[in-house]
Amino acid sequence: MKSFAIHAMLAGSLLAVGQTALAQQAGDSYPSKPVRIVFGFPAGSATDVAARRVAAKLSAELGQSFYVDNRPGANGNIGGEAAAKAPPDGYTLLAATVSEMAINKPAGVRTRLDPANDFIPVGLLFTSNPVLVSSNASKLETVPQLVARAKARPGEVNWAVVNTFQQVFVASFEKAAGVKLNVVPYKGTAFAMTDVVGGQLDGMVGYPAEAMGQTSAGRAKALGLGGTQRNPYMPETPTLGELGYADMDLLAWGGIFAPAGTPRPIVDKLNHALRNANATPDVREALAKTGSEARPYSADQFATFVRNEISRWDKLVRETGVKVGE
Repeated sequence: MKSFAIHAMLAGSLLAVGQTALAQQAGDSYPSKPVRIVFGFPAGSATDVAARRVAAKLSAELGQSFYVDNRPGANGNIGGEAAAKAPPDGYTLLAATVSEMAINKPAGVRTRLDPANDFIPVGLLFTSNPVLVSSNASKLETVPQLVARAKARPGEVNWAVVNTFQQVFVASFEKAAGVKLNVVPYKGTAFAMTDVVGGQLDGMVGYPAEAMGQTSAGRAKALGLGGTQRNPYMPETPTLGELGYADMDLLAWGGIFAPAGTPRPIVDKLNHALRNANATPDVREALAKTGSEARPYSADQFATFVRNEISRWDKLVRETGVKVGE
């Protein structure tokens, strides 16, 4: 019996060593074919732009094509489920936001995804503070004007959101300001911005990356920026913090994830290449110009960041009472 136990232990040790060696070999030879980055929303959003910018850098560094595959619908769930079901070999990745990874589930979005267990965090694409953008037709020039109108006409000021982060952001603003907006869900940022510029909406929640082109050209107005520090590329736009809304320092972010079970050497190789991409001068400048940044997290640091975000947003969703569709 003792001899059998020893042989079993040796066999187990050899199996573990063999699996580790195979995983390392997979990392050494990766990638050997094109890599798809699934994104669950239409083209044109901040995360889509960041993913495409980084994909080009990864293609150059790793010698294979990295490309973005937009799979919009169901608050990002269509793309998320497609990526979760893919083989965990590093050839299908997911570009996802705080909405899909931390907010959808507590906000009541119907989903078969379990972000904490279905994916491995690879690396951070960017962080950004949201901005309240009004249409010229609304004649809203400041946040105090928005609050005054919303108090005078409760539920009649039409404000677009495109994901659950923005829905919770608006709910937090409504609670802080003591107002009620008419929240209008849109399937993508480009669609919402078109209707803001066209005057069909009073305004929307956007991000500097998406809003600055329209606001700098005078086709829309940036009323207030989430957070506590002004964007140097939007110097005239006050922060909600300086306007008295201290609890509105809410951070949007996008990141790259791999299906659970993806070998760690592949995850680490992707993380290293992603950090190199975000450190290049042109990417750093592009992020800065849109009020964004990319923190150089390791895969483990990004995993800790995501876990903390899941906990934070679960609490905030419960406090605001946001449920999708309400």
